[in-house]
Amino acid sequence: MPYLSPNECGKKIRAGEYDRLYCFFGRDTGALAPFAKKLAGKLCPAEAQTMNLHAFDARELDMEAFSDAVSVLPMFAERVVVTLSGLNMEQLAKSNADILRKLIADLPDTTVLIIDAGGEMQYKNRRNLSDKNKRFFDNCAKYGSVVEFAFRTVGDTARSIAASAEKRGCFISKNNAEYLAQMCLCETAFINMELDKLISYTLRGEITRETIDALCIRRIESDGFGLAKNILDGNAFFVFKRLDELKAQDYESTQVLAIIGMSLTDIYRARLCRSSGRSWQEGAKDFGYPKNREFAIKNAFGSCTSISLERIRNTISMLAELEFRLKTVTMNEQAKFLAVEQFAADAMAQR
Repeated sequence: MPYLSPNECGKKIRAGEYDRLYCFFGRDTGALAPFAKKLAGKLCPAEAQTMNLHAFDARELDMEAFSDAVSVLPMFAERVVVTLSGLNMEQLAKSNADILRKLIADLPDTTVLIIDAGGEMQYKNRRNLSDKNKRFFDNCAKYGSVVEFAFRTVGDTARSIAASAEKRGCFISKNNAEYLAQMCLCETAFINMELDKLISYTLRGEITRETIDALCIRRIESDGFGLAKNILDGNAFFVFKRLDELKAQDYESTQVLAIIGMSLTDIYRARLCRSSGRSWQEGAKDFGYPKNREFAIKNAFGSCTSISLERIRNTISMLAELEFRLKTVTMNEQAKFLAVEQFAADAMAQR
């Protein structure tokens, strides 16, 4: 059975089609956790939860108690619901993993098991699950619903932001919703926190770009494009002002250098796509961009035409030399940040 999307799983649940096993995984834990909690509450109403809802943490799992909870009959209720959070098969003891696989293969008709395996640790790289987790999720798909909570695209996230704002009496334009989505890298948990602030401040009416800039905390990863593009354009005022702000926020020099480097790579890839007659969509696919970062190559694609490939290559080479020096020469953080500023100045001085 193939993995489901959250929307597909939600449709089945709303239609009253319940499975005995739900396995949720993915990096967007801000969307996963509320979904799992809401499902547990729907399957086991509040008045039945004292006797029939059992919660376990896989990181400190009492397997005997867990096995008993899965096997017990419901008390004055339709079903027993058991939740297992924090599951990472790479870290679960082999004996417990063997028991878990046997349990999911033979769940009682009156039991629903909800597994939360969300987070970063379940992946071995940017795109692929670790081997043990992949095998386990594939096995779970034989007995129930396996749902991946991946980060959504900027467009999908923006529509969700706009709908949420409208429900709470506010309005946000499509462009500003996409701006907020990019600022938060499409991570539901961060978006929800920032949207709460924006709506509490606005109360009623439009959430403007100025309000977003004034209230929202920009993820450092979303700063990379602005810094990289302005370094390539030679905009010293913007670059040094933003570097001063990041330093005041106690970001480390290596973090700042890494996000500049990542965005320089995005710009280089976009420029290569343009010069070879390929679209940004083809570039995103060729270079394996996750959905929540497709906007990076899209933005770069739209603004890289005036930048020569030679200038981009030279700037990347200068950054690589500095990164090597920071990793091999002993210096304090103040000196390292000064070296980052010197790199920016030298890069902007290119002709």
